[in-house]
Amino acid sequence: MNKKLAFWLLVQASTILLYILLIGGGYAINQPLLGWCLYAALFMLHVFELKTALKIGREKGLSTLRVVVMNLLFGFTWWVPLKQGIIRK
Repeated sequence: MNKKLAFWLLVQASTILLYILLIGGGYAINQPLLGWCLYAALFMLHVFELKTALKIGREKGLSTLRVVVMNLLFGFTWWVPLKQGIIRK
């Protein structure tokens, strides 16, 4: 496996782990609202990236639905390597 691809896949997995830690950590410290608010803040960052992700996704011939889903899950850790050609369609 290409080292660049492995790096970006690790970063993407870390994004999912971060979601789990934010929400689970909130429950662990008996502050679930705090965990959900932190998760919502991270999710909103991904929402703000949609314009860039859609532009790149369209250039690569991807559907709008796929771009939206992948960006909301992974944010820049998905569209940066897509733009660089490290991640293919």
